[in-house]
Amino acid sequence: MSRALTIEMLFPEIANLHGDNFNITYLSQCRPDARVIRTGLTDTPAFVSGPVDLIYLGPLTEQGQLKAVERLTPHRDRIEALIESGTMFLFTHNALEVLGTRIRNDEMHYDVPGVGIFELESTLAMFGRYNGKVIGTVPGVGPEHPVVGYKSQFSMVAAPESLPGFFTADRGIGRNSATAVEGVRRNNFLGTSLLGPILVDNPHFARALLAQLDPDTEPMLAHEEFALAAYDARLADFRDERRWHPFERIRSSA
Repeated sequence: MSRALTIEMLFPEIANLHGDNFNITYLSQCRPDARVIRTGLTDTPAFVSGPVDLIYLGPLTEQGQLKAVERLTPHRDRIEALIESGTMFLFTHNALEVLGTRIRNDEMHYDVPGVGIFELESTLAMFGRYNGKVIGTVPGVGPEHPVVGYKSQFSMVAAPESLPGFFTADRGIGRNSATAVEGVRRNNFLGTSLLGPILVDNPHFARALLAQLDPDTEPMLAHEEFALAAYDARLADFRDERRWHPFERIRSSA
């Protein structure tokens, strides 16, 4: 790569739940030469006018989702063009819902359009929350290093099965409790309802993402020894049948 690797972190003052912004902290530790742009809610996103290698949005409150929709909708065409051209995106937890067609919240009495990039709708159900684990194989990483993560999800997402998922859950739920298809993957857009942060919890996935971001540079993991040891311990826990509560609905990719 002839220029500095550029990562844009959208709206960190409101998209900052569950410690997920450490995804970007960890990437910047893996690539200390990278340029990290923290775009505030009232700023024009850097991706509008210049090259950005990774665009990131983390978890938001319900009102934060609406603000993100408002700020990103004027840039819908640009976002679609970047997705189609292969720019990498990582949207975690409920950030993905911002790019859907509708967000419904009966308790707060709103039903509003999203940015409209993906054919998915989210419906808030506070008493239908899923708290639990999810495990599944992510393309490009392999079944020997499945992604492991957690959900605290009460906005259930409905989307056609034809919309490719981030992965198919082997255990745990997908976009909602009736499907094993989790998140969205289109070209290099990665959207997942997992929280964690996912890159810290899954160093093999983080390495693959770094390699895809900059194919000319050998990906190096910060704190690699500790990250891999923690992942191995977590994976062993996820593979232990005794650790799965009946509420954590077991799905199969078969």
